[in-house]
Amino acid sequence: MATIRDVAKQANVSIATVSRIINRKGKYSTKTEQKVNEAIEKLGYTTNVIAKKLKTGTTRTIGLVTCEFRLLHSSQLISTSIKKLISNGFSVEIVLDKTLQECALLFNQGRYDGLLIIDGHRDESALKLLIESDRRFVLLGGNIEREDVNLVEIDYFSGGYIATKQLIRMGHTKILFIEDKLPNYAMEEIRRGYLFALDEHGISYSDDLLKKNINYNLLTKERLGYTILKESIASTSFSSVFTTDDKIAYGVIMGIKELGLSIPDDLSVIGFGNLSPSAYIIPPLTTIEVPSEQMAELGAEILINNIRRQDSIVKSVKLKPQLIERESLTKKCKEIDSNN
Repeated sequence: MATIRDVAKQANVSIATVSRIINRKGKYSTKTEQKVNEAIEKLGYTTNVIAKKLKTGTTRTIGLVTCEFRLLHSSQLISTSIKKLISNGFSVEIVLDKTLQECALLFNQGRYDGLLIIDGHRDESALKLLIESDRRFVLLGGNIEREDVNLVEIDYFSGGYIATKQLIRMGHTKILFIEDKLPNYAMEEIRRGYLFALDEHGISYSDDLLKKNINYNLLTKERLGYTILKESIASTSFSSVFTTDDKIAYGVIMGIKELGLSIPDDLSVIGFGNLSPSAYIIPPLTTIEVPSEQMAELGAEILINNIRRQDSIVKSVKLKPQLIERESLTKKCKEIDSNN
């Protein structure tokens, strides 16, 4: 097995330099870091985390637990978390598709100083086991109803409520609601916010306007929005469209334009997520911004503080989404009616 001395010899640098680069401490050039990393890869060198913990009381390593879906669709959340942890002297390992029970085993193995868990599945017995193993973990999102765990989550109900209330304020009472094709806790909460806002204003919801997408699983989100818009406009009347994802809204906008209709004069559209293209499409999309970056930074900060202070102070934070107003939304002019 290769040692740190072997790496130093291969890279033609001192052992101290290799140590600084591995632990991300002190000063070193990018060129030197590249040489050391190439030597590490060539020799197959890995740090002995157990020995390191016995010597220093810490591994300086955080496990970021997520699933493959989140790697593709929550890149900002993940990258912000990693940057925050690295800037505070920790290394990060991506741990894919682990249950909360398996996370407890990771703690027992002594491999990580802490865990940042994205959307941990609700499992009370496994969560209890994880708490008993170690309290140095933070849950980012997930439907967790406990007060004894570190939790940073998004108030998706508030997002659905804010979007619907804005539409109602502008005179829209028939709002086509298009839900993402993957049902989950966030989608349920956005829908609940939509229905609550309607009920609050004495507006009865219509099954024809509430699209849960159980029959569209093979479509992309853009195609989903496009298809449902075309089908809905042929069978019911509405003056606005609220989607649970900006990408769905992009498809809706394309479908509206193909029908020769104007946005927002004929139909208003509001999305969810504030993806970067949303400010640049025509017309720019009104949307709900989800504070993913703030969520990641706050979660990492809570974890870092727990590790450094070696305390068991628990923090639970719910972050509220924000309405971003752009040109795809206006006061109601008329309703698009399939009977006309």
